[in-house]
Amino acid sequence: MLCGMRQALSIVAPLVCGALLLGSASTTSAKPPAAAPSCGQRGRAVFDKDAVLVDASGRKLARFSGGESAVTLLAPPAQGSDLARIETGTGRGSFRIAGFLKAAGLPLYTTQPLPVVSSHVWLAAGTRVTLAGSSSGKVRVDKQLGAPFEQRVSATADCGALGFTPPAVVTKAPTAARVFLFKEARLDLYDSVPPVGEPIFTLRRSPSADNARFFSREQRGGFVHVQYEGELVIDAWAKAADLQPLPRGETSDVPSGSYSLSSAPQLQLSELPRVVKTSRDLPLRIAARDADAPIGVVEAETEVYVMDVIGGWTKVLPKSLHVLPDGDAAFWVKTADLGA
Repeated sequence: MLCGMRQALSIVAPLVCGALLLGSASTTSAKPPAAAPSCGQRGRAVFDKDAVLVDASGRKLARFSGGESAVTLLAPPAQGSDLARIETGTGRGSFRIAGFLKAAGLPLYTTQPLPVVSSHVWLAAGTRVTLAGSSSGKVRVDKQLGAPFEQRVSATADCGALGFTPPAVVTKAPTAARVFLFKEARLDLYDSVPPVGEPIFTLRRSPSADNARFFSREQRGGFVHVQYEGELVIDAWAKAADLQPLPRGETSDVPSGSYSLSSAPQLQLSELPRVVKTSRDLPLRIAARDADAPIGVVEAETEVYVMDVIGGWTKVLPKSLHVLPDGDAAFWVKTADLGA
């Protein structure tokens, strides 16, 4: 149908008319996780463009377009793996494909502060984190801190403490507080004054950051009670000798993060393909062959672009373009099932 067209599909560049049949199988060397308890966290997420969904053998099933997609977190990575198990789709009106995704490519955010060091150091609500595993019914997350710090921290949480969209968070500087800065590249934190034992945590300043701004209303016995709010939240004590006080009333700039949604992908054709809405769930394949098992389902009431029809098979794309075939592959359904 569209093979007479020479226009490029900018968002689906691999789906050219010269590649209507399945290309060579593509695999990854990543090790998929073993069976793990279901997390069941559902939502809508903006995946990194071209993040790839694979099956248990590493075969590429689909890629994300950079637009928003419904997603369910089925299981965090197992020990020794960096792959989380997820599923796209909502049950109606979407392409539902279950597979494995590199955990770093799954946009997960904290919905509440997560303790790194109990009562003193937390990952702030709204911080993007990476799933690192599970233990005792909880998930473990990692965070590579950006400027003004440079270090990786970990925390454990219930699945309910994570979400796919960052919550709105407003932070305010403490009133009537004095500002202190790093004096050296490292800052030891203590839980009390006088400290008992070793530091509870050590901050490492990023070489790319001039400094970090700590607030304090209390000093005692050569120590400063410091507070900090960013990706990391801190309420602890530090040695006054390790800090540089600013004159009272003077402040210092602090790096801030931002978050923005990607714009929805668009199909770039001079004439858009025909759109069909499915009346029931249809098996979805990446090869126009009965012998190949389906990779997922085109759910009922899903609007699909009809890209081509060949020998009883129809090549389709979701109108939302939330997931796309990878490489030279294509999404196929039986023409008779589609009723087109």
